[in-house]
Amino acid sequence: MKNVIIAIIIGLAVLSPFNLTNSYLRTSDFDTVVVQHGESIETIASRYTSDSEQLQELTVAIKEINDIRNDRDMRAGRRLQIPVIASDSQKVQVASR
Repeated sequence: MKNVIIAIIIGLAVLSPFNLTNSYLRTSDFDTVVVQHGESIETIASRYTSDSEQLQELTVAIKEINDIRNDRDMRAGRRLQIPVIASDSQKVQVASR
């Protein structure tokens, strides 16, 4: 039992910093995509960003949000929620006083 608790604490410590810096996991805006035959998470994510660091973060976020654990979870016809981050030009600016 003690080993299980230690493993959980270590797991949370390792994963928490990544989730705090992954802005895709903090967004409230989503697109819905229907997986086509032969598509992967990476090919879907690449439609939303060409930046390699953001692509990695988006891939992790898609897996987590849609509870994808392995390749069998990616079947044609499945609907995926894709987190979307507003670009600087899309962000609403608040007037200062």
